[in-house]
Amino acid sequence: MGLHYSESEPFLRVGFMDQFKIAQLTKELVVAELRNSKDACLIGAEILKKTLLVALKETTSLQPGIGKVVSDACQGAMVGLLVSEQNLTKGAILLLQKVGEVASELNLDPTEMMMMALRGIADIQRFVEPQQVDDIRDEITRNFLGAGEAFTTILSQSHKTNVPQ
Repeated sequence: MGLHYSESEPFLRVGFMDQFKIAQLTKELVVAELRNSKDACLIGAEILKKTLLVALKETTSLQPGIGKVVSDACQGAMVGLLVSEQNLTKGAILLLQKVGEVASELNLDPTEMMMMALRGIADIQRFVEPQQVDDIRDEITRNFLGAGEAFTTILSQSHKTNVPQ
């Protein structure tokens, strides 16, 4: 059973994001596809890529709202991997690679796309042990020059906003 995307699915376009939550969509797609998968992390990353390609299809630059689409899709993919009990470290790296591919295919700024993706991936810290977050950060550092520092900054910023006052 494969999921198929078509250009005639207007609910996935950025202009319609208020009507549909992309994080929920991506999570549900990832969970549905991963049930019987041998390489679940790769499939999750492919779903993310397809979702972003459809959602950002008519985007010519990083317009307002695009950042939320990218970060929400990455967040949904990470939660889908978590719910499916997959390797979150491997998943995060594959997601970032696919976001880079989307940036290239749509002629979007790869650095900005990476930052948006890192924000979505960082949200997983709410659900996992600190060691898992450290493992993700370490692997990001090994695979993407400068991204580990950016990820650490995002984690500390989001941690401050999630602390009860």
